[in-house]
Amino acid sequence: MGFEGAHSRSEAPIVAIVGMGPKGLYCLEALVAEFSKNPLRTGLQVAIFNKSNYFGVSPIYDPDQPSYLLSNIRAKEIDLWDSAGFVRWYNTRYQPSKPLDPESYPPRAMVGRYLLHGFQRVMSRLPHGVRVSKFTAEVTDIVPGKAGYRLKFIDADGRPDELLAHKILLSTGHSFVRPARRERRYRHFADRHPGASFIPYAYPVTENLSGIPAGACVAMKGIGLTFIDAVLALTEGRGGIFKREVGGWLCYLMSGQEPKMIIPFCRTGLPMVPKPRDFPSALRPLTFVTAAKLKELRRRAPGGKLDLGKDIWPLAELEMELQYYRTAMGSPRDRRELEECGDDARAMRQVIRNFLRAHPEVEHLNYGPIVDPVGGRPFMTGEEYHSFVEGYLQQEIDYAREGLASSPVRAAVSMWYEIRAALKPFVAYGGLTSHSHRLLIEHYFPLFKRVVFGPPLINIEKVLALHRAGILDFSAARNPRIIAHDSTGCFELRTSSPAGMSAQADVLVDARYPTVEILRDVSPLYQRLCRRRMIREFKNVSAGTAYATGAIDMSRDTHYVINRRGDANADIAVYGAPTEGNLIGTFVISRDGYATLWAASILKQLRMGAE
Repeated sequence: MGFEGAHSRSEAPIVAIVGMGPKGLYCLEALVAEFSKNPLRTGLQVAIFNKSNYFGVSPIYDPDQPSYLLSNIRAKEIDLWDSAGFVRWYNTRYQPSKPLDPESYPPRAMVGRYLLHGFQRVMSRLPHGVRVSKFTAEVTDIVPGKAGYRLKFIDADGRPDELLAHKILLSTGHSFVRPARRERRYRHFADRHPGASFIPYAYPVTENLSGIPAGACVAMKGIGLTFIDAVLALTEGRGGIFKREVGGWLCYLMSGQEPKMIIPFCRTGLPMVPKPRDFPSALRPLTFVTAAKLKELRRRAPGGKLDLGKDIWPLAELEMELQYYRTAMGSPRDRRELEECGDDARAMRQVIRNFLRAHPEVEHLNYGPIVDPVGGRPFMTGEEYHSFVEGYLQQEIDYAREGLASSPVRAAVSMWYEIRAALKPFVAYGGLTSHSHRLLIEHYFPLFKRVVFGPPLINIEKVLALHRAGILDFSAARNPRIIAHDSTGCFELRTSSPAGMSAQADVLVDARYPTVEILRDVSPLYQRLCRRRMIREFKNVSAGTAYATGAIDMSRDTHYVINRRGDANADIAVYGAPTEGNLIGTFVISRDGYATLWAASILKQLRMGAE
């Protein structure tokens, strides 16, 4: 019986952490720290489970992945314990001839090595009374019993085993969902045609895309961050070289192992915008979308639920308006007069009106062309749209190089970086009306994500180089229909704009980041917990309508899972990716305060149970 058998006569309670990525690491560290301050008389056993041998590291930060896969946050924002932790660790360990730039975006593999170092540091400093046992295994079930919970798992050699645990944390990280009817149809089509292939998950890109042959035509659904990783795996990852030309632009030198063509597509048909060189340092603290204002609006809102259109959007527009004119005003005196208005929107707009009368050459704020650069523009041919994308990429690279100060409207839209963070606690646990919640998650966040939360500049430079090399073809990028043709054995993309445009591909790749849908999760663990009714999906209900978020339902703040009857289970908590949709921004590597709260709560419960 493994761990259980080895310790069946021990009085020390057993805490299991299922998933030892960054979130699991934070909780292990917090549990050890809390035990050091307030030890249990019985001692404590901790069983930690991870699917790979890299404990403390999630698959997205796999230390073995290639160096061209970059993190999407700056080096100085990656921090396990203290300020500038990653930068200091890197410079101390590797002693590079040129110290790591804190503003750079390091390879994710390097971040993985830092996380591994963090895990090893925690393990090397365990206090007396704490024993941690590692299991490279997948937990497949949790069965409640009188003495605790039996965790069933499959170890790295495929052998089934189980152990007893008294408290459990689910920090399982990113997962995938079971294919819907459409995806199953693509798979069956590919099974019938030897020359066709359907790849439902792009990650891990070096493994999942390795079977795509050189010279294939590949269609990729999604033009976001996952798409960039996938494209680089099929080009730079196959020996292609990016070279900086005179004039500063990148060009791509082919290896001959690339696909013949990669055809990206999505609803908008637009690639992401690169991060400006001064992002997010050029932003400012929020003036209107503040915790105090949102709390006041929530207090007055029916049922305590905020409305996106009535309560939040007017404040967000004020933030964008203020940032736009702060950036557009060249005179320090004009800017000072604007800032002295504080959160008085009426006074701010009067200052703006005075400024515009004195400077008629300054355009009024119009962020529409930034979030939707196509607008209603018609495209007669796929080649015309393909050319438009090239110009758009070049334009956004130029702006990113110059920084937000060069574009007041981009500076205004970038305030959504701060706005999104400010909204987190007010969206959680059904803080919005169900309609507003759906609109924010499914429309506004994706809309602003493309232009605010984009990749490092170098990655969009590479996308443009691949466009110019003829590898990327955007001619059918705008929301095409996917038709699986038995007559040709190929996938066809057919668009309505440009009308009648079509492209054919041998391989179809879903290059979107997987969403959280706990009821459709492929994990045997979550499937069995759902069937046993130990967990349920969180639904935001208001005014007779419900928004199904996909997230695991849980108690406020403590994150105890809620069963089908609506009861919270204080023995099992959930943290990180499985809560996305109820909470927002859970995919990031940064800490929040939950690990400390969980550790204190768990030890308090165990202490009370021992008395």
